[in-house]
Amino acid sequence: MKKLTLLLFFVLLISIAVMAQDVADTPEFDSAFVQVILLTGVGGLSVAAATEMLKRLLKATGVLAYVISAVVAVAATAFALVTAGTFTIGGLLIYSVAVFLTANGIYKFSAKSARNQ
Repeated sequence: MKKLTLLLFFVLLISIAVMAQDVADTPEFDSAFVQVILLTGVGGLSVAAATEMLKRLLKATGVLAYVISAVVAVAATAFALVTAGTFTIGGLLIYSVAVFLTANGIYKFSAKSARNQ
């Protein structure tokens, strides 16, 4: 019960931090940047490769595998946003969720071609 309370408190703090940001600081979502994060990951190692390596090293299955995937997604997103010079809490949350969903095959972002725009 204590872990659940800490998790809910952490989610509450993150949401308050996001709400406290100025609306002008809210990043515009770019699905191409999600692909960049997925491919470059941390230190040139893709998000999928880093996740698989950690899951096999820790022999993780089930929920623990998703937790590892989420941690790698947040780390890769933070690294990409800091290197791009566009780090904000809102951007970190938005892109982390997008990278997590894409890396686990839950959602696929389609890139718009130049002809369709």
